[in-house]
This record gives sequence, C-alpha cells and structure tokens, in this order.
Amino acid sequence: MAKKKIEEPQITLIEKDNGDVEIPKQKEFYEIPARFGSVPVDEAPLGYEVETRRRETKITKFEHAYPKIYLPFQEVERVSFGHGDKFEKTELFPKGANRLFFGDCLHIMRQLPSKSIDLIYIDPPFFSGRNYNVIFGDKNEMRSFTDIWEGGMPGYLVWLNVRLYEMKRLLKDTGSIYVHLDWHASHYVKVEMDKIFGYDNFVNEIVWWYRRWSNASKNYQRMHDVILFYKKSDNYKFNIQYQEYAKPEVIEQTVRGVIEGKLVRLRDEKGDYIKREKENKGVQCHDVFDIQHVQPTAKERIGYPTQKPEKLLERIIIGGTDENDVVADFFCGGGTTPTVAQKLNRRWVACDQSRIAVSITADRINKLVSAKGRMFDVPDYTIEHWGIYEAPMLEKYNEKEFKEFVIKAFGGKTESVSPYIHGVRHGVPLYVGEPSRNSKITKEDVKVFAEAIFKERNSNYGTMIAWNFDREAKRAADILSARENIRMDFVRLNLIRLEDEEFRQHVVSKHKDYEELLTFIQPPEIRINYTRLSKLVYKFDVSESVSLNKDGIIANVQWDFNFKHRFKSTDGYAFLRDKKTGKPILIVDYEFKAPGNYKVGCSVQDDQGGEKTEIMILEVK
Repeated sequence: MAKKKIEEPQITLIEKDNGDVEIPKQKEFYEIPARFGSVPVDEAPLGYEVETRRRETKITKFEHAYPKIYLPFQEVERVSFGHGDKFEKTELFPKGANRLFFGDCLHIMRQLPSKSIDLIYIDPPFFSGRNYNVIFGDKNEMRSFTDIWEGGMPGYLVWLNVRLYEMKRLLKDTGSIYVHLDWHASHYVKVEMDKIFGYDNFVNEIVWWYRRWSNASKNYQRMHDVILFYKKSDNYKFNIQYQEYAKPEVIEQTVRGVIEGKLVRLRDEKGDYIKREKENKGVQCHDVFDIQHVQPTAKERIGYPTQKPEKLLERIIIGGTDENDVVADFFCGGGTTPTVAQKLNRRWVACDQSRIAVSITADRINKLVSAKGRMFDVPDYTIEHWGIYEAPMLEKYNEKEFKEFVIKAFGGKTESVSPYIHGVRHGVPLYVGEPSRNSKITKEDVKVFAEAIFKERNSNYGTMIAWNFDREAKRAADILSARENIRMDFVRLNLIRLEDEEFRQHVVSKHKDYEELLTFIQPPEIRINYTRLSKLVYKFDVSESVSLNKDGIIANVQWDFNFKHRFKSTDGYAFLRDKKTGKPILIVDYEFKAPGNYKVGCSVQDDQGGEKTEIMILEVK
C-alpha cells in the first residue's frame, strides 16, 4: 500500500517584507502529528493565532493575547566613560551607547530593529513557583509573575513564546539564541522552540552541571540546568573552544615522512622514533558545562539566589560572537550577561522589569570599567525607561522634547503646522502644556487653542494635556468665547491631566493586564542618619526614607562609601537582605580604612520603580 504523502502546513507563510519572522516549515520526517491520542496538536506554537474565514486566512500572530502598544523611551541617565563619540550611531544604538532598559521586555523588543543582534541569552523565570522567581520584590516583577502562573503551563508557554518570537526577529541571520531553563519546563519549551525556530535549527541541549549538597530525599539529586541552543540559520557564527586535557599536560606526536614513496614514522640515528610536542589545544568543549555556582566568597557575588556565574556566560558569548558583536539579555537580573559582554568587548543591550535589577546591573558595569582601566575604548551606556516614567526627569525636557514625549505616549503624532496645535490623534487636535509640574493651563490657553481648532481645522473637538489646569481654564472649556465676540461654545475640549487614568486609557483598553503601564513615578525621599560607633566605624540608617509613590515602600538600598565621579557600590553593599524576612536591610555598619573626608553615596529604590541617589560628605575620625 502506497504511503500517503503528508502535505506541508498551510499556516507557515507570513509576510516577509516588513521585518516579521516566519514560523519555519517542518521537514516531512518531523511533521507534527495532528493528534496525540484524543488530544489535538497545533502546528503553530501555543498562543499563535490563525483565524480562518470563508475565503481568507488571517494571521494575527500573538497580538490577540498581547496587543502591540508603542510608548516612548525615556532616557533617565547616560553614563559616560569618555569614548562615546568613537562609536557608530545605528538604528539599534541611536546615540552610539549601549542600552539598559527598565520595562517589560516584550514591548521594548517590539520597538527595536529587526536583524540587529548577534547573540541572545535569556534566563527567564523558571516554571517552579512564585517565591523562587520573585527576587527583587518590585511591584512590576510580582505583577508579571502572577500573570505567568495564572494560566498554568500553557499560560507560561504563551507568555514565553510571544517573547521568543520577537527574539527571533531581532537576531541576525548569523545569530543564535541560548534559553536557560530547569527541569520543570525545558522539555515543553523545546517543543515550542522547534516550532518557532525550526527543528533543524536546534544545535545543542547544553547541560550546565554544578555541585551542591542537600538533604537526603527519595530521588537523585538535581544538579544541573538545561540551556537550549538554537541557530537562526545554517550560516550561524560559532567559535570552537577547547577544554584542557586531564592527562597528559604535554602531548608528544611521532614525526612522519615519505621514504621511497611510502609514508612512514621517522627514526633518529639511534633508531628511536622522532617525536615532537604537539600543540595542546585540549579537547573541543562538549555540551556538559562543568562550571560551579557563584561561591559565597566570590568577588562577583551580588547576593541573590539565582545569580549565574560569569564563566558560564563567557563560554556562551565567546562561542557565539566576535569582538564588537551585539549581545542581548532581556531578563538580565543582576547583570551577568552585560557585564561579561562588556568585559569581552562586545556591544550589549539588556533589559529587566525590576528597577532594582537595573540599578544593580548599572552598578556592576560601573565597577567593571573602573577596575579594568582602559583595556579598550568603552562605549557609554544609557538607562532608559519604557512605560514607567520619572516625572522629575520629564520636567528637565525642553518644550519641544516634552511635547513630543507626551503626544507619543498618548498615542498621537506631533506636528508643527500651528503654534497652538502640537499634534493630532485619531484626527483630534492636541495641545500640550509646559514641562514644569508647577505650570497650569490657563483660560487664555484654552481660548487660543479653541480658536485654532475652529479657524485652522474647522473642527469641533480638541484635547488639552497638561500636569494641571486652573479653575478658570476648566470653566472656559465649558463656555468658550473668543476675540471679536465670535461664539465657539460648540467646540468641545477634553482636559486631561498626565497622571489621570484617562491619559493611559488607550493603553488600558488594549488588554486588562496593561493597566499598570504608562505611569509617572517620583523618586523616593532619602533621609540618612549616621552615628560614630568607634574609631573609623560608623552606623548608617535610612529607615526614615520614604517612597513618594502611591502604596510604595523602600525595596533596596545600595551604599558607596568612597564615592568618586559615579556611583559604584562598596563590595557587599549592593543587595542586602534579611535572611529571615527577605526585606531590605536599612541599617548598616561600615569601617573606613583611614581618617579623612569621604563622600558617601546612598542609592535607594522603591517597589514602584522610583530610584534616587544621595551624596553626603562625612569627616571620618
């Protein structure tokens, strides 16, 4: 009986000309079965939506579960190392600086250019329980992990798939991706990655083997994680690395030569075989990485339980990139990936939804560059927010920058045709107030905007956006009159404060879980008290510091007891936690090395995303 030919899946082709990726076709021998017993199996990854109508097939990808929203990036800091003007400005690095993002990686990735990254390593939340994954205690971190667990394993996979899909788009054709998982979900994730990247693009299942000792239990001790390694195409970059031979350290090789037309082993005058030392490259690295966890006394140790060792990332980054290539980590945690990338002279992009993680990562980069000195010219890096914006920083914008930011955040487009109409959204003219939070929209502002709408646009609607409106402005919005007694009370104005729910309604309406996006935050108020305990020993107390954000609490404190130029935490004072409660330690002791005047830096983060650094001068006795 002839074997029935299996047809290629019909849903695999997607637009190629707009930068989107496509779900790869599977070869016939790996055709995914239509059913496992009575359970139907999709050819597309979980969460990938295909709507079939009478005469057309509409591919919505993952947007039904996670709609696209576009908000501006807010640069809150640029850390300069003095060589920033030497680095090319590109679409990925528009200011020539490496980039550290605070925000949801999905929406950040959607605004980055396609085929711009050489290697992606991610260590996403393991599907192993909320307590294990919530490390920093930020509100944004906890909200995201709650969303992950709500749908069980399928919900987790959809959450991860939509992000893996964007990562594939960002990878260059020569690029590769490493996804770090444990036993809870690695096998499930591999099935999904086979669909997204293609079964034929699977390169290795890397076993990271480490040693630990635990209490006796009725199972073999779990002593490894799994890292799934996929290539973007057959033209992927891979640099062979070698591990040293156990024995012998020096390898001798018999010299061969041709005598009378035959290849033979050569002998010396005494009749002994001639030998020479062979270059001992070692054996090519295998797929079991024997690399120990970060030890309690290691200098690289930060203090949180899931920190990955730098040696692990060194092997991955060296294996998949060359100098000046771009490395990305969209769950960067304590910053091991960008730190190693910086050390190896790679460009980098890093992201985390925890403001504490971003602060710790920045701190590690600063300490690394200061410690290494000038081995090579180092690019600057920027810290950028997406969706959670620092209000005081917006006040520092000039009028043009502020108006562009507000209009883009509101989902509109800027224009400069009229001095009184700053943009438009869905055809409705927009007016934006001043950057200062002390400024207010006045009655006169309302009148000139209404007049511009009426005369220049022949429109009946307009929206004014500002920090505040005075009482007369609100009245004028209801009863409009202009110069020369021209009645315009049929022109309807909507007055919206930046911090009101109405300003972010266009985001919230896309998805119920987007409610927390597009918020404005204040930095915490830092109050430092100190006491001299003994010679050179001081106690520092920030327990009276407060978050100025609604429902906010202090979530982390970092100390730099010898501040110079830029903040670099003193070893052991970056991520201090009470071992019993897990709460941040707000009172610390420190012994200075010698008497003198010191600048003491204290960096505080709250659980809403607020962050501030305070510098004080202390005469140490």
